[in-house]
Amino acid sequence: MATWHKAVLAATLGLAMMSVGGLAFAQSADDHIKARKDGFQVFRVSAGAIKKVVDDNSAPSGAVAAAEAIAQQAARQLQHFPPGSDKGNTKAKPEIWANWAQFEAGMKDLEGKATAVAAAGKAGDAAALKAAFGAMGGACGTCHKAFRAD
Repeated sequence: MATWHKAVLAATLGLAMMSVGGLAFAQSADDHIKARKDGFQVFRVSAGAIKKVVDDNSAPSGAVAAAEAIAQQAARQLQHFPPGSDKGNTKAKPEIWANWAQFEAGMKDLEGKATAVAAAGKAGDAAALKAAFGAMGGACGTCHKAFRAD
């Protein structure tokens, strides 16, 4: 194959890949929005399970799995907020991307607070569980006020 044929083929393949990549990104933004909504559902359902343990004065160990689920999801939730995923069916405010370090710190705070809930549950300490759960809820609320459109 002549050198100029190789150059034309490479350029054509490059343009085709960029076009497909653009389409993949458009689809990817919707995928990220769905994934982060699924992640927030993990937060909601798991927090409800912890609340039930606290409200029913059940064994604190009953909150461990739910708290660990929140901590694990918080650790991976940021990956579903790439630039450009602020458009579409989302309640994410533009402030997330404008104040990324603050948003990242908030998610890290949630992870830490959920880990504290799990630790209190493992220790069997109902009072510590209740306090840690309150602190975790505060972390959720702080982030919602700053970064979630209602």
